[in-house]
Amino acid sequence: MHCDLCDLPLSQCPHGRPAEAARDLSQVREVLVSPNGLGHLPGCPHKDDEDLSRWGEIALEHAWSRLGNGEQIQATGGASPDLVAIGQCRTCVEFGPW
Repeated sequence: MHCDLCDLPLSQCPHGRPAEAARDLSQVREVLVSPNGLGHLPGCPHKDDEDLSRWGEIALEHAWSRLGNGEQIQATGGASPDLVAIGQCRTCVEFGPW
């Protein structure tokens, strides 16, 4: 479903979420990158691999929003900085941040 006001998915627009949560998501700069290339918000209870020794991290301005806009982002650190995030974890999109 998309917002009638801004045409973003309801989970990503400021009209479909409480304003404070939407603001927090737009400012998120730390994203965990799974070995499968999914970006996760810190604290995500759903991860597709619990062994964080194989994960990368992204620390860039608006990283979460940029992933939501379809941008693929190279990890900037973590145990596997060679990983590229190609999308957002659906659980994080629907229920984050924690």
